[in-house]
Amino acid sequence: MPHERVLDPEEIVLAGKVLSILDDMSSVEARDSAAHLKAVIDQLVRLRQVVTAYPSILLTHTVAGERRDVHSLTDSICRSNPYTIEASMPSRAVVGRAYLVAKFGFFRLLDKIVRHHKLEDGEPRQLSQDIERFVRQTVLTIIAEDILVSIAADPLLHLDLRRKSVYLLADLWEHRTARSVKDFFPLLETIWEAKTRVRITYGALTGTTEVMDLLREGCDPAVIDYFTRDQISDEERQALMELVFNATFEELETMRRYMKRHRMQVLGPEDVAQIFNVPLSRLHQTIATPRDMFFTFRERQVNAYHRALHDMLGPKKTAEEYLMIYYLEQTEVAAPEFVPDHEGVGLR
Repeated sequence: MPHERVLDPEEIVLAGKVLSILDDMSSVEARDSAAHLKAVIDQLVRLRQVVTAYPSILLTHTVAGERRDVHSLTDSICRSNPYTIEASMPSRAVVGRAYLVAKFGFFRLLDKIVRHHKLEDGEPRQLSQDIERFVRQTVLTIIAEDILVSIAADPLLHLDLRRKSVYLLADLWEHRTARSVKDFFPLLETIWEAKTRVRITYGALTGTTEVMDLLREGCDPAVIDYFTRDQISDEERQALMELVFNATFEELETMRRYMKRHRMQVLGPEDVAQIFNVPLSRLHQTIATPRDMFFTFRERQVNAYHRALHDMLGPKKTAEEYLMIYYLEQTEVAAPEFVPDHEGVGLR
């Protein structure tokens, strides 16, 4: 099975372990699951072939008398805005995004099979932990791409900053199967890895406990240094609070008004559930699943777009985007070059 083209070595080993265990089981259900898993891998192979069949983003082409290369792509995207940027994206990027989402679905399928067939009964949850790690990495890459696209399409940002964002996007789009967040935005991975191990207690809603917990659980200190510097704006500080509490600015303001109205100094999870009239289990006190990652980021991102569009109070970007902008401002990013037969080689 030619899955080496679509999976990293660690992922190949993981899928092989699951298939090996299923093959050793005698039930018809296990054989059906193994067959389905193999079919999904074959589908990923075909989708990957579709992605790579599109012209390289980094090579120079002449189409209808026009020169196309990474620089013309950068100019086109930097002339766009959040509502037109998709029209400027190369087909390789669009189809590659579908491939990445399909890969996310593949890992979720692996997890479902492991749980349903109880492949780890009586043993450490190493398989499940490895699957969870791969799923998080895939989700983080999708989130990072969204952040870079948002920066590239923002006409209010400096042109040089937008160009850097497109250079990183072009490299990601060209090497879709070989790139991870740690290659171009390692701070993001440390934030979300730490968040999986932090439980929100709310308290006085200052975020002090949650920030300290993030640091203790491995969040890069540079993240906290950025959000606690002297020159931080109110909107950046508000975006940090959204991030640490997994809540929007509006939700946090509702909690603060409730505390003031009821003369409360601190809030517990039960209080927050009562404020929003939801079961306690609906609160995002932890980031337990990739769905939680998607939901809490997307919710904050959509609300930030809405505030920016209507000039409303609150942060106009997510904390991750503010951090990415700062990262790009401090980093030299050159246009990526085509490297034949070496997909996965970094920016040169």
